[in-house]
Amino acid sequence: MKVETIILTGIIFSSFLSAFISLMIALTGDELRQIIGWLMGSVSMRGWNYIAIIMPFFIIGSLTLIMNTSELNAMTFGEDRAKHLGVNVKRRKMWILIAGSTLTGAAVAVSGAIGFVGLVIPHLVRKIWGPDHKHLLPLSLLIGSGFLILADFVARTIIAPSELPIGVITSLIGAPAFALILLKRRREG
Repeated sequence: MKVETIILTGIIFSSFLSAFISLMIALTGDELRQIIGWLMGSVSMRGWNYIAIIMPFFIIGSLTLIMNTSELNAMTFGEDRAKHLGVNVKRRKMWILIAGSTLTGAAVAVSGAIGFVGLVIPHLVRKIWGPDHKHLLPLSLLIGSGFLILADFVARTIIAPSELPIGVITSLIGAPAFALILLKRRREG
């Protein structure tokens, strides 16, 4: 097995089992809920002031990624081919990494760690609408946010009046979905 496969398999199992542990903790102690709420993510009690805080990071990160869609498309064929197409791969990878880290850091700072949305949704969008990053990035943003809203709704209503951390729902859905994607890729290649 490739190292990446082993690492991703470990992440899948870890997140899936952590969801069950978080579920058990969420159903018991009030003191631990705040900690688990951040560890598994929550968007409850986040108002417009939080949106104002992350908006500059969101705009800068999103625009940087959208401005690099052609280069991202070229890099899907591999770094060597992208270089032959005139892409400064090292520089573009740095900008893309900075933009992705900016977006991720802003989101985690406000909502905590919400797993699998950024891993599963782009794969599903790519399967449905194709690999062109000019469509993939905006559609992933829209569908990912819709998925997050739906997961938040389920997290708030499934054991009402209590609330589950949203990461429990995204991990319970995302870990098996990502495992299926990984197994399908392994069979194909």
